[in-house]
Amino acid sequence: MSALVDSPRPAFRFGLKQVAIGALLVVLGAVSAFALMRETRALRQERAPVAASPQVPDRPPLTAGEEAYAQALWDVHAGVRTEAVRMTFAGLSYKMGDIKRADVKTRVSPLTGRFNQALSRVEALKPPASLEAAHATYLDALRLYRDSSAEMVKVAADGSDEHLIRAQEMSEKASGRLMEVGEVLWPGEYKPN
Repeated sequence: MSALVDSPRPAFRFGLKQVAIGALLVVLGAVSAFALMRETRALRQERAPVAASPQVPDRPPLTAGEEAYAQALWDVHAGVRTEAVRMTFAGLSYKMGDIKRADVKTRVSPLTGRFNQALSRVEALKPPASLEAAHATYLDALRLYRDSSAEMVKVAADGSDEHLIRAQEMSEKASGRLMEVGEVLWPGEYKPN
């Protein structure tokens, strides 16, 4: 029996191959655990109610009268936007030195008349009661554009940049009012920066 007790235990040593396999198993286990946690988190987020983003209530469709008014105003609006851009570019061209003061008058003076024509056309429209506020806002925008163009033309007489500054302020207010009306009548309309 003493031979059994005195016998040396076999030495259990790990070779390079066993260490490499063990390390590989640990890495694979860690990657699997990470992937499992990520997937369960993604599933929980998919199932969670969408409370983080505010729910925008669906807008009721326009009535027939509102739709007719929106279409009639759109016919005017397309031209107003174009004229407003022309006015802005005339001022920018002058400030960049591309055109002379007299050219500002030549380019912008006709716009005052076009804004007046648009104003007359919109005044002739009869909005439904639900759009009277939008109608008034649009008329205000047209008056601001008209006054802005008249102010800009004054730069040709005296060269004062104050005219351009006042014209820009009025034009910016007008643009904001057009966007307000656009949100009500044409919510998908392209809005410039």
